[in-house]
Amino acid sequence: MEWWDSIPSRYKIILAGNLSFVICNMDKVNMSVAIIPMAQDFGWSPSVAGLVQSAFFWGYIMSQLPGGYLTSKHGGRRVMPAGVTMWSLATAAVPLLAGTVPGLCVSRAAVGLGEAVAPSAATDMVSRVVPASERSTAVSMVFGGLHVGSILGLLAAPYLITNFGWETVFVVFGAAGLAWVLWFDQLMAGIMASDPETAALLTADRLGMSAAAAADAAAADSHSGSHGGHAAGPVSGDVPWRAFLRSRAVQALMYTHFCNNWFHYTMLAWLPTYFTDTMSVDLMHAAQTALLPPLAGIAASAVAGPTADALIARGVPVPTVRKIAQCTAFLLPTACLLAASQPTDDSSWTVALITAALGISSFSLAGLYCTHQDLSPKYSSAMLGLTNTSGAIPGILGVAFTGLLYDQTGSWPVALFYPTMFFLLTGAAVYTMLGSNAPEDYDVPELNAPFAFEARVRGVLAQPNAALAGVRQKLQSLLPQLPRRVGSKKQL
Repeated sequence: MEWWDSIPSRYKIILAGNLSFVICNMDKVNMSVAIIPMAQDFGWSPSVAGLVQSAFFWGYIMSQLPGGYLTSKHGGRRVMPAGVTMWSLATAAVPLLAGTVPGLCVSRAAVGLGEAVAPSAATDMVSRVVPASERSTAVSMVFGGLHVGSILGLLAAPYLITNFGWETVFVVFGAAGLAWVLWFDQLMAGIMASDPETAALLTADRLGMSAAAAADAAAADSHSGSHGGHAAGPVSGDVPWRAFLRSRAVQALMYTHFCNNWFHYTMLAWLPTYFTDTMSVDLMHAAQTALLPPLAGIAASAVAGPTADALIARGVPVPTVRKIAQCTAFLLPTACLLAASQPTDDSSWTVALITAALGISSFSLAGLYCTHQDLSPKYSSAMLGLTNTSGAIPGILGVAFTGLLYDQTGSWPVALFYPTMFFLLTGAAVYTMLGSNAPEDYDVPELNAPFAFEARVRGVLAQPNAALAGVRQKLQSLLPQLPRRVGSKKQL
């Protein structure tokens, strides 16, 4: 197809990332819908249902840092299809393991293990081949696939459950992921044949590049088709985790990511149940109502990225643009949730407010999710793995905490809205006052020196070893005397 061949390779990569995120969120929301008939079949309470839904995040948090490192080392082009394969197989296995809560939790944790690498892998591919002038739009388009996935999942899951049973949801969605893997392999084979420079960028070991070379590689490839002329500076070949943790900008980003994900994960998990309880609708209508927020998210994503890039092109400083976008993503939804928490007889007003809150929060794609690449294109995927580790905590604590709090209070505003409002307000304050978008060099040796607590920990760990060594020496000193003592006893 001539029209397809004429599309620049970086746009094909953006499309592939978008589609992977579509499938990613389909496999997240499927449980939020299927949990309702599953809870009825197995007799689960809201607490158990919350535990099952939070199991996804056990695996999700475990593979964030390893996924970020592997992506920096081998490239998102290799890591992404491996992750999609893993989570798709685990999704398809849910019906086989759902007979017990531990088995189901293991399968959902395996889905989380696979999906955890997707944000880092997508960020890595974008930072390798997309110039900074297109960054906000590219990130918005890739991560916008999450909203499309929510819509498709919420449309398909109720239909499949109603007509074929909840088991078919997991089989069909798992098959869709495996189909993406086959298509992606064909896509990359075509790019390797027609655009070897971009293919090389996608698989280069960035840990062996200088920060300057990594920052300029995408721009050089996009504008001239070459790799640029930077020589690699002194690099360690390792991810500078200590430098990340010492950076105030990264610390602020970790908390911002935590707050952002508390909002999204608790809403994603509990919104169909919330609509079922408060609006007295069946599963199909609850899922259809839950479609509205991701539809609003698509609209907001389409505005956020291009608007941010346009402001930067007109000379507005990047930090200003990012902070405006992030404050929009946090403060306006806070106001919407506050209004939605008030008692009302008009359920459509509550739905509209929740829809607006989740839609407007997509402005984070032009704020939070671009900051990793602003700080360090070289380490953006590893840094996203770190911040997404803190961002995965709400999936474990927040989802389960919401179920427990609702069990205790019977109030959806107290369980779902008020905690979210707290984190959105504090997240906006931290990102604005402590965050930064200026490039930082994390390869400075002083920044990667061991922390003081590491020496104390090594000392504590060494104490048992020293005690064991003393016991061993004592035993060795006694061994030569043992035969003589035994012999003397025999003589007596």
